[in-house]
Amino acid sequence: MPHSDASPPWKRYLLFCAVGASGLLVDMGLFHLLHTRAGWPLELSKLLSAEIALLNNFLWNDRWTFGHRRVEPDAPWPRRLFRFHVICLSGILLTLLLLWTMHHWGGIHAEVANGVAIVAVSGWNFGWSRRWGWASGTASATPANHDSGTPP
Repeated sequence: MPHSDASPPWKRYLLFCAVGASGLLVDMGLFHLLHTRAGWPLELSKLLSAEIALLNNFLWNDRWTFGHRRVEPDAPWPRRLFRFHVICLSGILLTLLLLWTMHHWGGIHAEVANGVAIVAVSGWNFGWSRRWGWASGTASATPANHDSGTPP
């Protein structure tokens, strides 16, 4: 059920995280089916499972997490989907940077560092999804022009 724009951002962040958890299950399950069961190459299995998980997340975020928002008139669903891809790609790159830094410079175990990086970057992905992916109103949403109370 969509939540009103008046609800606190932390509630929408929790919805965003629940959607992300569903995407994780889609990714892991499909990867297992394609690679382990069907014998597809590792890279192709991962690319397809990640893209299907991303589409899952987009659909649920579009309907549930941000469905209450009146989006920009120039942001039909294909544009929101493109923006979500850009946001997710930047999040993946940021996660990789944090993972590499914590593991190689900080000596933190790779799986622990990966988990910390994922949690840290989820705020980045949520903030930019709210600001740009599903920007509300008629003005372009940029870091200087966004809803008050929105995390980065």
